[in-house]
Amino acid sequence: MRRVIRATVALLAVVATLGGAPALTAQPKPKFFADDPVWREVDTQDASKVARWNIDLASDLVLNLFVKLGDPAADVRARNVNTVDEVPDSSWYTNRAGRTALTPAAIATGPDTGGGPAAGVWSITSAKSDGITPGFTIMDATGVRWFLKFDPPGYRGMATGTEVAVTKLMWALGYHVPENHIAVLRPEQLALGAGAKITPVGEPERAMRIDDVKHLLKRADREPDGSYRIVASRGLEGRPVGGFRFYDTRPDDPNDVVPHEHRRELRGYGVFSAWLNHVDAKAINSLDTVVTDNGRSFVRHHLIDFGSTLGSGGVAPREEWEGFEYMAEPKDIGKGIVSFGAYVKPWRTVEVYRSPAIGTLVRDNTNFNPDLWRARVPNQAFLRARADDKFWAATRLAALSDDLIRAAVKTGQFGNDEAEQFLVKALCERRDAILRAYLPAINPISMPVLSPDGVLTFANAAVAAGVAPAPASYHAVFSSFDNATRDSRRIGDATSTTTEIRAPAGLPSASGSYLHVEISATSAGHPSWATPVHAYFKRTANGWTLVGFERLQ
Repeated sequence: MRRVIRATVALLAVVATLGGAPALTAQPKPKFFADDPVWREVDTQDASKVARWNIDLASDLVLNLFVKLGDPAADVRARNVNTVDEVPDSSWYTNRAGRTALTPAAIATGPDTGGGPAAGVWSITSAKSDGITPGFTIMDATGVRWFLKFDPPGYRGMATGTEVAVTKLMWALGYHVPENHIAVLRPEQLALGAGAKITPVGEPERAMRIDDVKHLLKRADREPDGSYRIVASRGLEGRPVGGFRFYDTRPDDPNDVVPHEHRRELRGYGVFSAWLNHVDAKAINSLDTVVTDNGRSFVRHHLIDFGSTLGSGGVAPREEWEGFEYMAEPKDIGKGIVSFGAYVKPWRTVEVYRSPAIGTLVRDNTNFNPDLWRARVPNQAFLRARADDKFWAATRLAALSDDLIRAAVKTGQFGNDEAEQFLVKALCERRDAILRAYLPAINPISMPVLSPDGVLTFANAAVAAGVAPAPASYHAVFSSFDNATRDSRRIGDATSTTTEIRAPAGLPSASGSYLHVEISATSAGHPSWATPVHAYFKRTANGWTLVGFERLQ
């Protein structure tokens, strides 16, 4: 919102200049403001009037399969990054991995605020009757709303364990997600609430009967003692108003001003979906809620329903083609016709690991190529992701150690040690493949710091992650920078074989002055590292403060 306000003020200034003072010329606005870099974007406009909408699955599927939706322009830089090329905390995203030190215990807790539904009678308010597995909405003994989902018969732990484990990982990566728990349901706990409704397939909505409950439970995996293993998802805070699309904006939300295809966290979600094999990453698996806090109403944006990730297809193990191609692939159909059926799709030759506990996953993920991964349906934000967006996502994945991943998988309580160990191994292999693909692809210099006495230090994300050797040398060009006019004046340059460079003499010393530093590297294996990143520092009473960082423009 702050960027929009700034742009509006600048436009009004130009209009005033043209209309009321023709002798004056428009002045460039400063590159940096006093509060840069902004690490928290606050929704300042009242969103209390946002109404619920429903995204039609069929039309959403067809449009995304065959139409390029949203901004037609290509290669557009993410529009919601701050001046240091990072995503601020917002109603969309919260920085965790890569910004804070996560522990296995923190991952295991994730978004949880308690231990699941309270014991006692669970009152059913509605049920899901379509599909293969049932689902219930209940109020627990304390009046908290929960959504209950089950494993399909014969696949104990697959859908429920996957949902919980992936929720923890998505929380660690920064997204707003539900509080999900593995729990036990005994049929005698369930009671029909007043006004409980059901819409049987092919029939109109009607009052639910106890026989409906018994019929639905027959479609769920059952424990030997007659109980049911479930995943209980706590109702999200706020008033639900439907999901969000991965393109354009929500027209009735005054705070939703950045087209979704240009939000870095949604572009980066494509990298995380490739990692987790989240083939069902589409609009209906999101949910917006209107939250009121201290009298201010705003929309919080959530990702939900992770049952069709990893090796789980939700109602059955994942199909072997999923993750390799879209639901409709005209090019592959053409190849099959031209070759008279001799063309063999790549996924048909890949060896898979199968387990009732986790479903179906590629057995060897060491050569996983995230650029070739596909969701079931094209996602407009994923399609817009640039190299800098993928780099950003990879830095978040680099912060998830093997131990953190293992802690998340453990929360799924899959009940099969071998399958759990394989799942951890697969996730670590896929993570490492993503780091190899995206961290060295562009100049990986990050986190520059300039000491008061002029020593520049920085990190090389690719080298730190162990996916590229150190370059032969680093080079930095130092220039004074006029924040008002955006003009630079070269001071000098310096070269080093380490990630520490001493600046030349003559740096500005006055408080409030700015410095522009271009940092590049010489690497025979990675010529793209010669393209410099741009760091901007502001002189304060305490020394130099980073106020700007640009990787690709």
